[in-house]
Amino acid sequence: MLMKFSATLFALLFAGTVGLSAQTPFHVSKSLNPSQAVEQFTADVAAQLVAPQKAPLKAKKHVIDEQPEGTLKAYALNTFYYSQNMDEWVHRYGQKTMVVFGEDDEVYIQNVINTNLYGTWIVGEISADRTKVVFENYQPYVEQGDYTYYVSLARVNANGDVYPDTEADEFYLNYDEATHSLVNAELNLSLVNEDGGVFTFNEGYEFYEHTDQLVQLPEGLTIDDAQVYSLKWDSNDPYYFPGVVYVAQQGDDFYFKGFYDKVANAWVKGTLNAAKDSVIIENGQYVGLYDDLYFLYCKGAKYDGLDSDGWPIYKNKDHAALAWNAADKSLYGPDGILFVLGKEMRGGYSHSIPSQNMKPFYGVAAKPKTPDIRNFDIDTQFYQVNSSITYVVPVEDVDGNFINPDSLYYRFFLDGEQLHFANGKGEFYQHFPDEWEVPSRFTDRGKVNNRTDNNNGTQTYHVLGIDKSLRPKTIGLQSVYYMNGTRTLSDMCVFDTATKTKTIVPGDPNPAAVALPSALGAQPATVYDLQGRRVSKPAGKGLYIQNGRKFIVR
Repeated sequence: MLMKFSATLFALLFAGTVGLSAQTPFHVSKSLNPSQAVEQFTADVAAQLVAPQKAPLKAKKHVIDEQPEGTLKAYALNTFYYSQNMDEWVHRYGQKTMVVFGEDDEVYIQNVINTNLYGTWIVGEISADRTKVVFENYQPYVEQGDYTYYVSLARVNANGDVYPDTEADEFYLNYDEATHSLVNAELNLSLVNEDGGVFTFNEGYEFYEHTDQLVQLPEGLTIDDAQVYSLKWDSNDPYYFPGVVYVAQQGDDFYFKGFYDKVANAWVKGTLNAAKDSVIIENGQYVGLYDDLYFLYCKGAKYDGLDSDGWPIYKNKDHAALAWNAADKSLYGPDGILFVLGKEMRGGYSHSIPSQNMKPFYGVAAKPKTPDIRNFDIDTQFYQVNSSITYVVPVEDVDGNFINPDSLYYRFFLDGEQLHFANGKGEFYQHFPDEWEVPSRFTDRGKVNNRTDNNNGTQTYHVLGIDKSLRPKTIGLQSVYYMNGTRTLSDMCVFDTATKTKTIVPGDPNPAAVALPSALGAQPATVYDLQGRRVSKPAGKGLYIQNGRKFIVR
């Protein structure tokens, strides 16, 4: 299924422009150039991509679609562009692109027009005084069927209409030979067809050499200064599990750790806008290697529901925006975040987080919501007997609040006797902290999350496997939550395997409400044993809790 999703999202993110042959003009709004802050952008002057003007006869007919010879360097591209697909202006910040410096002062730039990553190149030449790279206007960019589409210098008239400049012979980027930067904040480019129909508009360009460096916390800021946040999803997307995120703040800069568990130690940076009501997480942030083969980059996404097969649909954005509420320190981002897997930004889907809802997480005792047993099945196909339970363990308390999935466990009872899980070395359940309780993130596929059942992070599991002896009359399922030394049991769901009926057996009472601290700060690294006693350090073998997390000392 991942392959299908990868292909679908790959098409959304990196495919060619849909309907390029259309001639219908569309309206955009004139923006500021990308050298100015994103938050200062205002859309007030209407602009129309106007009637076609034919390409000059001298325009070349074939694109450069193979990597030119020369020195290949990775660059980060900043520009504003109008996306017909998104129907809005997008600040393309940090988009990784490739530049080749040829032996005869040629400079080739790949994927120069917004996010249509065709892998094609335009070519310019360093000027005699070595202060500019000059490009011939109307260079071919992509061929689709009988149509050729060109990169053209664009103009905006007094009415705000955008049109291709068919008269101009060239355009340029200022070149700094010391830093190899390529910048022209006034450069406007468009993508046009042979008849001059305009389909996109880019305003202002900045190219800086790209380096694969992880984001670092600034001097004077450490993980101990970070506030732990809960991360949930306010969408109907059924594929995602909640978690915790560390948020460190210094001035207007925010640093997030924990968005993506495959690179759990990587930080992602965001910055408050001028209005102080939104944290902008720019694209192009390197967050680590994946399987020693690929790079991961943070990208913005616009979640747009599910397709007919139930897979999430995303539209590409080049930044993620999290609404910031300074009063309660909450962060909310309906557009989501993508982590894109690929070499040199030429790849497909890796991981996504739709509709983030983040609030400060305080480690207080809570009664978990009652789990649910959906079905019990005896499957006698293939000359064997499988006993399986389909069930759901909600990652929330009885009041609907977030609880840390790393501190949530559950246990089974067959005919009133608690089920034992062999967790010795080499056993299937060897990563379980103990022999009686199952970590909430576990599935029958090991530690890898299976498809979740709904947006609060519940999951369906099949853990009993092949066992002819497991024919219980009743099955009990109960959640267990550990937090700051307190162990709280949910009510138990008891399932009658014959009648398929369920009864609820009361668990622990709901802990009394605890007043939350008025000032946000890091949680102390206090260690408790399972009896709720605070200890300075683990005194011997056994299970302990630190910052609400259960761990074992062997």
